[in-house]
Amino acid sequence: MSTHTSALPSTGSVSATPIKETSRTGEFEHQRIPDSHQLSGKYFLGSFAGEHVAGTEFVIGASLVALGVSTSDLLWGLLIGNLFAVLSWAWICSPVAVRSRMTIYWYLERLAGKRFSLVYNLLNGIVFAVISGAMITVSASAFRVVTDIPPQTAWYPQSISFVALVLFVGAITVWLTTKGFKLIANFSTVCAPWMATMFLVSGVVTVPILLNMGELEGITSLSGVVDTFVWTGVTPGGGPGISVWIIAAWAWGANLPQHLGMSDMTIMRFARKSSYGYFSAAGMYIGHYMAWVCAGLMGATAALLAGSQLTEMDPGGVAFRVLGAMGLIAVVIAGWTTSIPCLYRAGLAFQSVFPKHSRIRVTAITGVATTIIACFPFVFTQWLNVLSYFIMLMAPVGAIIAAEHFLLPSMNIRPFWREHQGLAGNRPAFIAWGVGIAVGMACLAEGSLHLFTLFIPVWFSSFFAYPLLCRLHGASSEQGVDFYQEAYGPLNPPDHEGDDVPMHLPVHRRDPWYFTALGCLLVIVGSAGWAWFQGMDSSAYLSTFQLLIIVPTIIYFVAATLWMKNRRSPRSA
Repeated sequence: MSTHTSALPSTGSVSATPIKETSRTGEFEHQRIPDSHQLSGKYFLGSFAGEHVAGTEFVIGASLVALGVSTSDLLWGLLIGNLFAVLSWAWICSPVAVRSRMTIYWYLERLAGKRFSLVYNLLNGIVFAVISGAMITVSASAFRVVTDIPPQTAWYPQSISFVALVLFVGAITVWLTTKGFKLIANFSTVCAPWMATMFLVSGVVTVPILLNMGELEGITSLSGVVDTFVWTGVTPGGGPGISVWIIAAWAWGANLPQHLGMSDMTIMRFARKSSYGYFSAAGMYIGHYMAWVCAGLMGATAALLAGSQLTEMDPGGVAFRVLGAMGLIAVVIAGWTTSIPCLYRAGLAFQSVFPKHSRIRVTAITGVATTIIACFPFVFTQWLNVLSYFIMLMAPVGAIIAAEHFLLPSMNIRPFWREHQGLAGNRPAFIAWGVGIAVGMACLAEGSLHLFTLFIPVWFSSFFAYPLLCRLHGASSEQGVDFYQEAYGPLNPPDHEGDDVPMHLPVHRRDPWYFTALGCLLVIVGSAGWAWFQGMDSSAYLSTFQLLIIVPTIIYFVAATLWMKNRRSPRSA
Protein backbone atom coordinates (compact mmCIF):
# COMPACT_ATOMS: atom_id res chain seq x y z
CA MET A 1 0.00 0.00 0.00
CA SER A 2 1.38 3.37 -0.94
CA THR A 3 0.63 6.86 0.23
CA HIS A 4 2.97 8.76 -2.05
CA THR A 5 1.33 11.99 -3.23
CA SER A 6 3.33 13.81 -5.85
CA ALA A 7 1.89 16.88 -7.51
CA LEU A 8 -0.80 16.74 -10.15
CA PRO A 9 -1.90 19.49 -12.49
CA SER A 10 -4.72 21.45 -10.93
CA THR A 11 -6.42 22.27 -14.18
CA GLY A 12 -7.82 20.23 -16.99
CA SER A 13 -8.56 16.55 -17.26
CA VAL A 14 -5.57 14.29 -16.82
CA SER A 15 -7.46 11.02 -16.86
CA ALA A 16 -6.69 10.16 -20.46
CA THR A 17 -2.99 10.93 -20.06
CA PRO A 18 -1.93 9.90 -16.57
CA ILE A 19 1.44 10.91 -15.25
CA LYS A 20 4.18 8.70 -16.66
CA GLU A 21 5.49 6.53 -13.87
CA THR A 22 7.50 3.40 -14.27
CA SER A 23 5.99 0.19 -12.95
CA ARG A 24 9.36 -1.08 -11.84
CA THR A 25 8.53 -0.04 -8.26
CA GLY A 26 5.48 -2.29 -8.41
CA GLU A 27 3.43 0.39 -6.65
CA PHE A 28 1.80 2.37 -9.52
CA GLU A 29 1.16 5.28 -7.13
CA HIS A 30 0.14 7.63 -9.95
CA GLN A 31 -0.49 5.26 -12.84
CA ARG A 32 -3.67 3.31 -13.45
CA ILE A 33 -3.19 -0.45 -13.44
CA PRO A 34 -2.71 -1.75 -17.00
CA ASP A 35 -4.20 -5.04 -18.16
CA SER A 36 -0.86 -6.86 -17.95
CA HIS A 37 -0.62 -6.23 -14.19
CA GLN A 38 -4.20 -7.12 -13.28
CA LEU A 39 -4.61 -10.20 -11.11
CA SER A 40 -6.91 -13.20 -11.06
CA GLY A 41 -9.46 -14.00 -8.38
CA LYS A 42 -7.20 -16.56 -6.64
CA TYR A 43 -4.93 -13.77 -5.45
CA PHE A 44 -7.77 -11.92 -3.74
CA LEU A 45 -9.30 -15.06 -2.29
CA GLY A 46 -6.02 -15.83 -0.53
CA SER A 47 -5.40 -12.20 0.40
CA PHE A 48 -8.76 -11.77 2.12
CA ALA A 49 -8.51 -15.12 3.89
CA GLY A 50 -5.04 -14.32 5.24
CA GLU A 51 -5.54 -10.69 6.22
CA HIS A 52 -8.53 -11.19 8.50
CA VAL A 53 -7.13 -13.89 10.79
CA ALA A 54 -4.86 -11.90 13.08
CA GLY A 55 -4.26 -10.54 16.55
CA THR A 56 -7.48 -8.54 16.70
CA GLU A 57 -9.49 -11.78 16.55
CA PHE A 58 -8.16 -12.83 19.98
CA VAL A 59 -9.28 -9.52 21.46
CA ILE A 60 -12.63 -9.17 19.67
CA GLY A 61 -13.78 -12.77 20.21
CA ALA A 62 -13.19 -12.55 23.97
CA SER A 63 -14.66 -9.03 24.14
CA LEU A 64 -17.94 -10.21 22.63
CA VAL A 65 -18.21 -12.77 25.44
CA ALA A 66 -17.61 -10.05 28.05
CA LEU A 67 -20.26 -7.82 26.43
CA GLY A 68 -22.89 -10.39 27.34
CA VAL A 69 -24.25 -11.35 23.94
CA SER A 70 -26.41 -14.47 23.78
CA THR A 71 -25.46 -17.44 21.60
CA SER A 72 -28.27 -17.04 19.07
CA ASP A 73 -27.75 -13.27 18.84
CA LEU A 74 -24.02 -13.79 18.24
CA LEU A 75 -24.42 -16.41 15.51
CA TRP A 76 -27.19 -14.56 13.66
CA GLY A 77 -25.60 -11.15 14.18
CA LEU A 78 -22.26 -12.27 12.76
CA LEU A 79 -24.01 -13.97 9.84
CA ILE A 80 -25.94 -10.81 8.93
CA GLY A 81 -23.21 -8.28 9.66
CA ASN A 82 -20.50 -10.12 7.76
CA LEU A 83 -22.87 -10.42 4.78
CA PHE A 84 -23.28 -6.65 4.76
CA ALA A 85 -19.49 -6.29 4.93
CA VAL A 86 -19.04 -8.59 1.92
CA LEU A 87 -21.66 -6.66 -0.06
CA SER A 88 -19.92 -3.39 0.87
CA TRP A 89 -16.73 -4.68 -0.72
CA ALA A 90 -18.54 -6.12 -3.75
CA TRP A 91 -21.03 -3.30 -4.44
CA ILE A 92 -19.19 -0.16 -3.26
CA CYS A 93 -15.41 -0.50 -2.90
CA SER A 94 -14.62 -2.94 -5.69
CA PRO A 95 -16.57 -1.21 -8.52
CA VAL A 96 -14.90 2.14 -7.77
CA ALA A 97 -11.46 0.52 -7.55
CA VAL A 98 -11.80 -1.51 -10.77
CA ARG A 99 -13.23 1.35 -12.83
CA SER A 100 -10.76 3.97 -11.62
CA ARG A 101 -7.81 1.60 -11.00
CA MET A 102 -6.35 4.16 -8.63
CA THR A 103 -5.11 4.11 -5.04
CA ILE A 104 -7.31 5.85 -2.51
CA TYR A 105 -4.51 8.35 -1.98
CA TRP A 106 -4.28 9.42 -5.62
CA TYR A 107 -8.08 9.37 -5.90
CA LEU A 108 -8.47 11.69 -2.92
CA GLU A 109 -5.78 14.02 -4.21
CA ARG A 110 -7.61 14.39 -7.53
CA LEU A 111 -11.01 14.61 -5.82
CA ALA A 112 -10.24 17.17 -3.12
CA GLY A 113 -6.68 18.48 -3.55
CA LYS A 114 -3.47 18.11 -1.66
CA ARG A 115 -4.63 19.69 1.63
CA PHE A 116 -7.50 17.22 2.02
CA SER A 117 -5.18 14.34 1.15
CA LEU A 118 -2.65 15.62 3.68
CA VAL A 119 -5.20 15.71 6.51
CA TYR A 120 -6.44 12.23 5.59
CA ASN A 121 -2.93 10.76 5.51
CA LEU A 122 -2.11 12.31 8.89
CA LEU A 123 -5.22 10.86 10.53
CA ASN A 124 -4.75 7.55 8.71
CA GLY A 125 -1.22 7.32 10.05
CA ILE A 126 -2.38 7.97 13.61
CA VAL A 127 -5.07 5.30 13.35
CA PHE A 128 -2.68 2.66 12.02
CA ALA A 129 -0.06 3.60 14.63
CA VAL A 130 -2.55 3.07 17.47
CA ILE A 131 -3.70 -0.26 15.97
CA SER A 132 -0.08 -1.35 15.70
CA GLY A 133 0.54 -0.34 19.30
CA ALA A 134 -2.43 -2.37 20.52
CA MET A 135 -1.17 -5.46 18.72
CA ILE A 136 2.35 -5.01 20.13
CA THR A 137 0.67 -5.16 23.55
CA VAL A 138 -1.08 -8.38 22.49
CA SER A 139 2.23 -9.94 21.42
CA ALA A 140 3.85 -8.83 24.68
CA SER A 141 1.05 -10.53 26.64
CA ALA A 142 2.32 -13.87 25.34
CA PHE A 143 5.87 -13.23 26.52
CA ARG A 144 4.40 -12.07 29.84
CA VAL A 145 3.01 -15.54 30.57
CA VAL A 146 6.48 -17.08 30.90
CA THR A 147 7.55 -14.39 33.39
CA ASP A 148 6.33 -13.27 36.80
CA ILE A 149 4.64 -10.20 35.29
CA PRO A 150 0.94 -10.04 36.25
CA PRO A 151 -1.78 -9.67 33.56
CA GLN A 152 -2.10 -6.07 32.41
CA THR A 153 -5.83 -5.33 32.40
CA ALA A 154 -5.82 -1.68 33.55
CA TRP A 155 -5.53 1.31 31.23
CA TYR A 156 -1.99 2.01 32.46
CA PRO A 157 1.06 -0.30 32.85
CA GLN A 158 1.13 -1.95 36.27
CA SER A 159 4.67 -3.28 36.06
CA ILE A 160 8.00 -1.77 35.05
CA SER A 161 8.98 -5.23 33.81
CA PHE A 162 5.97 -5.19 31.45
CA VAL A 163 7.11 -1.83 30.06
CA ALA A 164 10.58 -3.29 29.43
CA LEU A 165 8.97 -6.30 27.75
CA VAL A 166 6.86 -4.08 25.48
CA LEU A 167 9.92 -2.05 24.52
CA PHE A 168 11.69 -5.28 23.57
CA VAL A 169 8.76 -6.56 21.48
CA GLY A 170 8.30 -3.12 19.94
CA ALA A 171 11.97 -2.96 18.92
CA ILE A 172 11.64 -6.29 17.09
CA THR A 173 8.43 -5.09 15.43
CA VAL A 174 10.05 -1.89 14.19
CA TRP A 175 13.12 -3.75 12.93
CA LEU A 176 10.99 -6.22 10.96
CA THR A 177 8.87 -3.41 9.53
CA THR A 178 11.86 -1.49 8.21
CA LYS A 179 12.83 -4.56 6.17
CA GLY A 180 10.06 -3.72 3.73
CA PHE A 181 6.80 -4.98 2.30
CA LYS A 182 8.15 -8.18 0.73
CA LEU A 183 9.27 -9.61 4.06
CA ILE A 184 5.93 -8.61 5.62
CA ALA A 185 3.94 -10.29 2.83
CA ASN A 186 6.01 -13.49 2.98
CA PHE A 187 5.71 -13.62 6.77
CA SER A 188 1.90 -13.33 6.58
CA THR A 189 1.68 -15.90 3.76
CA VAL A 190 3.37 -18.54 5.89
CA CYS A 191 1.57 -17.69 9.13
CA ALA A 192 -2.03 -17.23 7.93
CA PRO A 193 -2.99 -20.93 7.34
CA TRP A 194 -1.51 -21.99 10.66
CA MET A 195 -3.25 -19.11 12.48
CA ALA A 196 -6.64 -20.06 10.99
CA THR A 197 -6.02 -23.67 12.04
CA MET A 198 -5.14 -22.64 15.60
CA PHE A 199 -8.37 -20.67 15.95
CA LEU A 200 -10.32 -23.65 14.60
CA VAL A 201 -8.72 -26.20 16.93
CA SER A 202 -9.18 -23.91 19.94
CA GLY A 203 -12.91 -24.21 19.38
CA VAL A 204 -12.81 -27.93 18.59
CA VAL A 205 -10.84 -28.87 21.70
CA THR A 206 -12.76 -26.65 24.13
CA VAL A 207 -16.30 -27.81 23.33
CA PRO A 208 -15.87 -31.29 24.93
CA ILE A 209 -14.43 -29.62 28.02
CA LEU A 210 -17.45 -27.33 28.24
CA LEU A 211 -19.78 -30.30 27.75
CA ASN A 212 -18.13 -32.13 30.64
CA MET A 213 -18.47 -29.05 32.84
CA GLY A 214 -22.11 -28.85 31.80
CA GLU A 215 -22.76 -32.49 32.81
CA LEU A 216 -21.47 -31.69 36.29
CA GLU A 217 -24.11 -28.95 36.44
CA GLY A 218 -26.82 -31.18 34.98
CA ILE A 219 -26.69 -29.58 31.52
CA THR A 220 -26.62 -32.15 28.72
CA SER A 221 -27.11 -30.17 25.48
CA LEU A 222 -24.45 -28.21 23.62
CA SER A 223 -26.74 -25.20 23.30
CA GLY A 224 -27.40 -25.26 27.03
CA VAL A 225 -23.68 -25.42 27.78
CA VAL A 226 -22.69 -22.48 25.60
CA ASP A 227 -25.67 -20.45 26.85
CA THR A 228 -24.57 -21.10 30.42
CA PHE A 229 -20.79 -20.81 30.21
CA VAL A 230 -19.95 -18.73 27.11
CA TRP A 231 -22.50 -16.41 25.52
CA THR A 232 -24.80 -15.97 28.47
CA GLY A 233 -26.80 -12.91 27.41
CA VAL A 234 -25.60 -10.94 30.45
CA THR A 235 -22.37 -9.11 31.24
CA PRO A 236 -19.99 -10.31 33.99
CA GLY A 237 -21.54 -7.62 36.18
CA GLY A 238 -25.03 -9.02 35.64
CA GLY A 239 -26.26 -6.33 33.26
CA PRO A 240 -28.09 -6.98 29.97
CA GLY A 241 -25.95 -7.89 26.98
CA ILE A 242 -25.92 -6.34 23.54
CA SER A 243 -28.52 -7.32 20.94
CA VAL A 244 -28.31 -9.19 17.64
CA TRP A 245 -28.53 -5.91 15.70
CA ILE A 246 -25.63 -4.35 17.56
CA ILE A 247 -23.57 -7.48 16.89
CA ALA A 248 -24.57 -7.27 13.20
CA ALA A 249 -23.58 -3.60 13.09
CA TRP A 250 -20.23 -4.35 14.71
CA ALA A 251 -19.48 -7.19 12.26
CA TRP A 252 -20.39 -4.89 9.37
CA GLY A 253 -18.44 -1.89 10.66
CA ALA A 254 -15.34 -3.60 12.09
CA ASN A 255 -13.66 -3.42 8.68
CA LEU A 256 -15.38 -0.25 7.49
CA PRO A 257 -12.05 1.54 6.84
CA GLN A 258 -11.32 -1.12 4.22
CA HIS A 259 -14.70 -1.42 2.43
CA LEU A 260 -17.04 1.57 2.94
CA GLY A 261 -13.97 3.58 3.96
CA MET A 262 -12.44 2.65 0.58
CA SER A 263 -8.85 1.99 1.69
CA ASP A 264 -8.99 -1.40 -0.09
CA MET A 265 -9.25 0.48 -3.39
CA THR A 266 -5.46 0.31 -3.26
CA ILE A 267 -5.64 -3.50 -3.39
CA MET A 268 -8.78 -4.05 -5.46
CA ARG A 269 -7.52 -1.80 -8.28
CA PHE A 270 -5.46 -4.82 -9.39
CA ALA A 271 -8.56 -7.02 -9.76
CA ARG A 272 -9.59 -8.06 -13.26
CA LYS A 273 -13.27 -7.98 -12.26
CA SER A 274 -15.18 -6.04 -9.63
CA SER A 275 -16.95 -9.29 -8.69
CA TYR A 276 -13.74 -10.31 -6.90
CA GLY A 277 -15.06 -8.20 -4.03
CA TYR A 278 -17.27 -11.15 -3.13
CA PHE A 279 -14.11 -13.08 -2.25
CA SER A 280 -14.02 -10.97 0.92
CA ALA A 281 -16.41 -13.63 2.24
CA ALA A 282 -13.33 -15.82 2.80
CA GLY A 283 -11.98 -13.29 5.26
CA MET A 284 -15.28 -12.47 6.90
CA TYR A 285 -16.54 -15.99 7.49
CA ILE A 286 -13.16 -17.50 8.37
CA GLY A 287 -11.71 -14.59 10.32
CA HIS A 288 -14.77 -12.73 11.55
CA TYR A 289 -17.11 -15.65 12.07
CA MET A 290 -15.20 -18.83 12.75
CA ALA A 291 -12.26 -17.11 14.49
CA TRP A 292 -14.44 -14.86 16.66
CA VAL A 293 -16.65 -17.77 17.70
CA CYS A 294 -13.67 -20.00 18.48
CA ALA A 295 -11.87 -17.19 20.31
CA GLY A 296 -14.98 -16.76 22.45
CA LEU A 297 -15.09 -20.49 23.25
CA MET A 298 -11.38 -20.43 24.07
CA GLY A 299 -11.71 -17.36 26.30
CA ALA A 300 -14.67 -18.69 28.25
CA THR A 301 -13.03 -22.11 28.73
CA ALA A 302 -9.75 -20.56 29.83
CA ALA A 303 -11.55 -18.42 32.41
CA LEU A 304 -13.45 -21.44 33.76
CA LEU A 305 -10.27 -23.54 34.00
CA ALA A 306 -8.43 -20.69 35.70
CA GLY A 307 -11.34 -19.95 38.05
CA SER A 308 -11.35 -16.26 37.13
CA GLN A 309 -13.27 -13.72 35.09
CA LEU A 310 -12.42 -13.38 31.40
CA THR A 311 -12.03 -9.62 31.91
CA GLU A 312 -9.12 -10.38 34.26
CA MET A 313 -7.18 -12.32 31.59
CA ASP A 314 -5.16 -11.08 28.62
CA PRO A 315 -4.79 -12.84 25.22
CA GLY A 316 -1.54 -14.52 26.25
CA GLY A 317 -3.07 -16.01 29.39
CA VAL A 318 -6.14 -17.24 27.49
CA ALA A 319 -4.19 -18.89 24.67
CA PHE A 320 -1.65 -20.50 27.02
CA ARG A 321 -4.39 -22.06 29.13
CA VAL A 322 -5.95 -23.80 26.11
CA LEU A 323 -3.18 -24.22 23.52
CA GLY A 324 -0.08 -24.31 25.74
CA ALA A 325 3.23 -23.12 24.33
CA MET A 326 1.84 -23.08 20.80
CA GLY A 327 -0.86 -20.71 22.04
CA LEU A 328 1.83 -18.26 23.08
CA ILE A 329 3.40 -18.52 19.65
CA ALA A 330 -0.03 -17.99 18.10
CA VAL A 331 -0.57 -14.81 20.10
CA VAL A 332 2.89 -13.47 19.24
CA ILE A 333 2.45 -14.21 15.54
CA ALA A 334 -1.13 -12.93 15.49
CA GLY A 335 0.01 -9.69 17.06
CA TRP A 336 2.90 -9.31 14.66
CA THR A 337 0.84 -10.13 11.54
CA THR A 338 -1.30 -7.11 12.46
CA SER A 339 1.18 -4.73 14.09
CA ILE A 340 3.87 -4.98 11.40
CA PRO A 341 1.65 -4.21 8.36
CA CYS A 342 -0.13 -1.45 10.31
CA LEU A 343 3.17 0.15 11.31
CA TYR A 344 4.30 -0.11 7.68
CA ARG A 345 1.12 1.67 6.54
CA ALA A 346 1.48 4.30 9.26
CA GLY A 347 5.06 4.96 8.16
CA LEU A 348 3.99 5.40 4.54
CA ALA A 349 1.15 7.72 5.57
CA PHE A 350 3.43 9.90 7.66
CA GLN A 351 6.09 9.90 4.94
CA SER A 352 3.55 11.52 2.61
CA VAL A 353 3.14 14.25 5.23
CA PHE A 354 6.92 14.59 5.62
CA PRO A 355 8.19 13.66 2.15
CA LYS A 356 11.73 14.93 2.73
CA HIS A 357 12.45 12.02 5.06
CA SER A 358 12.99 8.41 3.99
CA ARG A 359 10.44 5.69 4.63
CA ILE A 360 12.80 3.85 6.97
CA ARG A 361 13.48 6.94 9.08
CA VAL A 362 9.80 7.91 9.32
CA THR A 363 8.82 4.31 10.11
CA ALA A 364 11.45 4.09 12.85
CA ILE A 365 10.25 7.33 14.47
CA THR A 366 6.63 6.19 14.15
CA GLY A 367 7.62 2.86 15.68
CA VAL A 368 9.07 4.57 18.75
CA ALA A 369 5.80 6.44 19.30
CA THR A 370 3.81 3.27 18.62
CA THR A 371 5.82 1.30 21.18
CA ILE A 372 5.18 3.98 23.80
CA ILE A 373 1.44 3.65 23.04
CA ALA A 374 1.77 -0.13 23.47
CA CYS A 375 2.95 0.36 27.07
CA PHE A 376 -0.60 1.47 27.96
CA PRO A 377 -2.90 -1.58 27.75
CA PHE A 378 -6.07 0.56 27.57
CA VAL A 379 -5.83 0.41 23.77
CA PHE A 380 -6.47 -3.35 23.61
CA THR A 381 -8.58 -3.64 26.77
CA GLN A 382 -10.99 -1.07 25.28
CA TRP A 383 -10.31 -2.17 21.71
CA LEU A 384 -13.88 -2.30 20.42
CA ASN A 385 -14.64 1.20 21.70
CA VAL A 386 -11.35 2.67 20.44
CA LEU A 387 -11.85 1.17 16.99
CA SER A 388 -15.46 2.43 16.88
CA TYR A 389 -14.29 6.02 17.38
CA PHE A 390 -11.68 5.61 14.65
CA ILE A 391 -14.33 4.22 12.31
CA MET A 392 -16.60 7.20 12.97
CA LEU A 393 -13.72 9.57 12.24
CA MET A 394 -12.71 7.95 8.92
CA ALA A 395 -16.11 6.79 7.56
CA PRO A 396 -17.02 10.13 5.90
CA VAL A 397 -13.98 9.94 3.60
CA GLY A 398 -15.17 6.68 2.04
CA ALA A 399 -18.69 8.11 1.75
CA ILE A 400 -17.35 11.11 -0.17
CA ILE A 401 -15.47 8.85 -2.62
CA ALA A 402 -18.59 6.69 -3.10
CA ALA A 403 -20.72 9.78 -3.73
CA GLU A 404 -18.16 11.13 -6.20
CA HIS A 405 -18.34 7.92 -8.21
CA PHE A 406 -21.99 6.85 -7.90
CA LEU A 407 -24.06 9.99 -7.22
CA LEU A 408 -22.36 12.84 -9.08
CA PRO A 409 -22.79 11.28 -12.59
CA SER A 410 -26.52 10.82 -11.87
CA MET A 411 -26.60 14.61 -11.27
CA ASN A 412 -24.69 15.20 -14.54
CA ILE A 413 -21.55 16.18 -12.62
CA ARG A 414 -18.33 14.47 -13.61
CA PRO A 415 -16.10 12.80 -11.01
CA PHE A 416 -13.05 14.98 -10.28
CA TRP A 417 -15.06 18.10 -11.15
CA ARG A 418 -12.76 20.12 -8.87
CA GLU A 419 -9.76 19.15 -10.96
CA HIS A 420 -11.63 19.77 -14.23
CA GLN A 421 -12.70 23.26 -13.11
CA GLY A 422 -9.18 24.12 -11.97
CA LEU A 423 -9.95 24.62 -8.26
CA ALA A 424 -7.16 24.30 -5.75
CA GLY A 425 -9.35 22.66 -3.12
CA ASN A 426 -12.72 21.01 -2.59
CA ARG A 427 -14.65 22.80 0.12
CA PRO A 428 -17.71 20.49 -0.15
CA ALA A 429 -15.46 17.52 0.72
CA PHE A 430 -14.19 19.17 3.90
CA ILE A 431 -17.69 20.24 4.91
CA ALA A 432 -19.17 16.79 4.20
CA TRP A 433 -16.44 15.23 6.35
CA GLY A 434 -17.36 17.61 9.14
CA VAL A 435 -21.08 16.95 8.68
CA GLY A 436 -20.55 13.21 9.13
CA ILE A 437 -18.49 13.62 12.30
CA ALA A 438 -21.00 16.16 13.69
CA VAL A 439 -23.88 13.73 13.09
CA GLY A 440 -21.93 10.99 14.88
CA MET A 441 -21.15 13.22 17.88
CA ALA A 442 -24.78 14.36 18.07
CA CYS A 443 -26.03 10.76 18.05
CA LEU A 444 -23.45 9.82 20.68
CA ALA A 445 -24.52 12.70 22.92
CA GLU A 446 -28.21 11.96 22.41
CA GLY A 447 -27.61 8.37 23.51
CA SER A 448 -30.25 6.46 21.55
CA LEU A 449 -27.72 4.68 19.31
CA HIS A 450 -25.04 2.24 20.47
CA LEU A 451 -21.46 3.28 19.76
CA PHE A 452 -21.03 0.27 17.43
CA THR A 453 -23.85 1.54 15.16
CA LEU A 454 -22.81 5.19 14.82
CA PHE A 455 -20.91 4.63 11.59
CA ILE A 456 -24.23 4.07 9.75
CA PRO A 457 -25.67 7.60 10.14
CA VAL A 458 -22.16 9.06 9.85
CA TRP A 459 -21.46 7.39 6.51
CA PHE A 460 -24.86 8.05 4.96
CA SER A 461 -25.02 11.68 6.09
CA SER A 462 -21.71 12.42 4.33
CA PHE A 463 -22.74 10.31 1.32
CA PHE A 464 -25.86 12.40 0.68
CA ALA A 465 -24.51 15.75 1.91
CA TYR A 466 -21.48 15.81 -0.40
CA PRO A 467 -23.27 15.91 -3.81
CA LEU A 468 -25.70 18.55 -2.53
CA LEU A 469 -22.79 20.67 -1.32
CA CYS A 470 -21.06 20.18 -4.68
CA ARG A 471 -24.12 21.61 -6.44
CA LEU A 472 -24.29 24.55 -4.03
CA HIS A 473 -20.59 25.30 -4.50
CA GLY A 474 -20.76 25.55 -8.27
CA ALA A 475 -19.97 22.09 -9.64
CA SER A 476 -20.85 22.45 -13.31
CA SER A 477 -23.50 20.27 -14.94
CA GLU A 478 -22.69 18.63 -18.29
CA GLN A 479 -24.74 16.75 -20.86
CA GLY A 480 -23.82 14.03 -23.35
CA VAL A 481 -20.58 13.15 -21.58
CA ASP A 482 -19.22 9.71 -20.71
CA PHE A 483 -18.32 10.81 -17.21
CA TYR A 484 -16.21 7.80 -16.26
CA GLN A 485 -14.25 7.89 -19.52
CA GLU A 486 -13.55 11.58 -19.06
CA ALA A 487 -12.58 11.24 -15.39
CA TYR A 488 -10.73 7.93 -15.32
CA GLY A 489 -9.84 7.05 -18.89
CA PRO A 490 -10.34 3.66 -20.62
CA LEU A 491 -11.61 0.69 -18.63
CA ASN A 492 -8.39 -1.27 -19.23
CA PRO A 493 -5.43 1.14 -19.42
CA PRO A 494 -2.69 0.20 -21.88
CA ASP A 495 0.88 -0.51 -20.84
CA HIS A 496 3.30 2.37 -21.10
CA GLU A 497 6.59 2.17 -22.91
CA GLY A 498 9.27 0.99 -20.51
CA ASP A 499 6.88 -0.79 -18.16
CA ASP A 500 7.98 -4.19 -16.97
CA VAL A 501 5.36 -6.79 -17.91
CA PRO A 502 5.26 -9.35 -15.07
CA MET A 503 5.59 -13.06 -15.61
CA HIS A 504 2.61 -14.66 -13.88
CA LEU A 505 4.20 -17.96 -13.03
CA PRO A 506 1.79 -20.60 -11.72
CA VAL A 507 1.79 -21.54 -8.07
CA HIS A 508 3.16 -25.10 -7.91
CA ARG A 509 1.16 -27.18 -5.46
CA ARG A 510 2.76 -30.48 -6.42
CA ASP A 511 5.80 -29.49 -4.42
CA PRO A 512 6.20 -32.10 -1.62
CA TRP A 513 6.73 -29.27 0.87
CA TYR A 514 3.19 -28.06 0.12
CA PHE A 515 1.70 -31.43 0.97
CA THR A 516 3.93 -31.71 4.04
CA ALA A 517 2.67 -28.36 5.33
CA LEU A 518 -0.93 -29.28 4.56
CA GLY A 519 -0.50 -32.63 6.29
CA CYS A 520 0.80 -30.94 9.43
CA LEU A 521 -2.30 -28.75 9.62
CA LEU A 522 -4.52 -31.83 9.26
CA VAL A 523 -2.60 -33.56 12.07
CA ILE A 524 -3.19 -30.55 14.34
CA VAL A 525 -6.93 -30.59 13.55
CA GLY A 526 -7.07 -34.36 14.10
CA SER A 527 -5.33 -33.99 17.47
CA ALA A 528 -8.00 -31.52 18.54
CA GLY A 529 -10.82 -33.73 17.24
CA TRP A 530 -9.54 -36.65 19.32
CA ALA A 531 -10.71 -34.74 22.42
CA TRP A 532 -14.30 -35.63 21.43
CA PHE A 533 -13.56 -39.31 22.08
CA GLN A 534 -12.15 -38.79 25.59
CA GLY A 535 -15.44 -38.56 27.46
CA MET A 536 -14.99 -37.14 30.95
CA ASP A 537 -11.22 -37.15 30.44
CA SER A 538 -11.29 -34.35 27.85
CA SER A 539 -9.96 -31.82 30.37
CA ALA A 540 -7.03 -34.09 31.17
CA TYR A 541 -6.45 -34.66 27.43
CA LEU A 542 -5.86 -30.92 27.03
CA SER A 543 -2.28 -31.26 28.32
CA THR A 544 -1.62 -34.10 25.88
CA PHE A 545 -3.07 -32.09 23.03
CA GLN A 546 -0.79 -29.14 23.84
CA LEU A 547 2.22 -31.46 23.49
CA LEU A 548 0.94 -33.23 20.35
CA ILE A 549 0.73 -30.01 18.31
CA ILE A 550 4.31 -28.87 18.96
CA VAL A 551 6.09 -31.13 16.44
CA PRO A 552 3.61 -30.66 13.54
CA THR A 553 3.75 -26.90 14.13
CA ILE A 554 7.53 -26.86 13.85
CA ILE A 555 7.45 -29.04 10.73
CA TYR A 556 4.69 -26.87 9.24
CA PHE A 557 6.71 -23.67 9.47
CA VAL A 558 9.78 -25.32 7.95
CA ALA A 559 7.78 -26.90 5.11
CA ALA A 560 5.66 -23.79 4.44
CA THR A 561 8.74 -21.58 4.28
CA LEU A 562 10.47 -23.91 1.81
CA TRP A 563 7.32 -24.22 -0.29
CA MET A 564 6.88 -20.45 -0.38
CA LYS A 565 10.43 -20.03 -1.69
CA ASN A 566 9.81 -22.58 -4.45
CA ARG A 567 6.15 -21.96 -5.22
CA ARG A 568 6.64 -19.69 -8.24
CA SER A 569 9.92 -21.09 -9.44
CA PRO A 570 9.75 -22.21 -13.10
CA ARG A 571 11.71 -25.30 -12.10
CA SER A 572 9.35 -26.39 -9.33
CA ALA A 573 7.95 -29.84 -9.78
